[in-house]
Amino acid sequence: MPPAPTSALAFVTTVHLGLLVLRKHRLPAGAFPWAQLPSLLFCAAPWVFQSAAAVAAGLALHLAWFAACEKLIPAIGSSAPAAFVPVPVLAVIDESPTIRTFRFARPASFTFQAGQFLTVRVQADGRQHVRCYSISSAPEAAGYLEISVKRQGLVSGVLHATLRPGSPLLVKMPAGRFTYPSGDDRPVVLVAGGVGITPLVSMLRHGVTVDPGRPITLLYSARGRRELAFWDELNGLARRHPHVRLIATVTEPSADWQDRVGRIDRALIANYVPNAAHSVFLMCGPLGMIGEIRETLLAMGVPDAQVRSEVFQPATAIGAQARPTTGEAGAASLELVRSGRTVEVAEDQTLLDAAEAGGADIPTLCRAGVCGTCRTRLVSGDARCTSDALDDRDRRAGYVLPCVTWARGDCGLEA
Repeated sequence: MPPAPTSALAFVTTVHLGLLVLRKHRLPAGAFPWAQLPSLLFCAAPWVFQSAAAVAAGLALHLAWFAACEKLIPAIGSSAPAAFVPVPVLAVIDESPTIRTFRFARPASFTFQAGQFLTVRVQADGRQHVRCYSISSAPEAAGYLEISVKRQGLVSGVLHATLRPGSPLLVKMPAGRFTYPSGDDRPVVLVAGGVGITPLVSMLRHGVTVDPGRPITLLYSARGRRELAFWDELNGLARRHPHVRLIATVTEPSADWQDRVGRIDRALIANYVPNAAHSVFLMCGPLGMIGEIRETLLAMGVPDAQVRSEVFQPATAIGAQARPTTGEAGAASLELVRSGRTVEVAEDQTLLDAAEAGGADIPTLCRAGVCGTCRTRLVSGDARCTSDALDDRDRRAGYVLPCVTWARGDCGLEA
């Protein structure tokens, strides 16, 4: 069979080279480029097997190989976090001496459920820093979103010091599983400690709009009267909506507070939640407060499935609390499947730390098992993920959050 014309060979070779370059750019960062080797052979094949039939067969095989790689090897952007979006700040509102609300323009794609958070990226000390903040505005608020931030730590301090109306802010799509219990007519009890009021005020604003008549009780604890954020609005909502009940207590008495003093305890819950076992509790605040109140509610007969919570404290503290107890994790070998490497995991090391030390590129933000950005599939072995941010479907599919996952033995990670 006569060879194909040189011009045809050159054209087909150009197509092969295009597929090779595209395959290279779509490989995950740090992955071993084994998928490119057949493409290199296909590029040379037209000049070795020059018949028209061989050239056509080679092109068809290369296209099939490329399609198989697309299916079996995720594209470089498939596991990366969604892009940060620049938005202008519209207003800055002081809610208390330490809590400030930042209102910014809401991108059209930013749909969310009451209780979810979004991720903010700022520049500080010459580095990029990322933090997750709960959305305090209701989903029904058209045109804007609000986050309410307590001034504590580096990033929140930067937000308080630098953001003004007109300032740009980089934000990422809302996420999170701590959400208002829609499709349920049981009474809702919101339990807030300090700045933990932030996602709960979003739920309250949402609830009075979509569930008029559904009983909602807010139990709110703060250090003092001045630390009760949204106080005027909360009282206004309770006055305007008879199904809303507001109970606040402070831990430090002062002359400007003549109401309840002390923490949220069993007596307070029993007094203001007449049918606790039939109610849905949503708690947000410090980890210690949540643990104590959860134990109290279980002792009062509230089913565990009706007690939901989100912790409000620095990510490093959450990560420390998430560590497994002694004996639950140990040294092991970790196979990085896409990177083609095997690394050792120390007993006190997360899979994310070990993978990064081995050169794997796993997108990550909070490093505390909250945002879900580092979600990666465990392909073999046994490891314990201490976060509850993954849903049941992800867990069944083998996904973990490596930032809070510890090896129980040799295992493999799709990284």
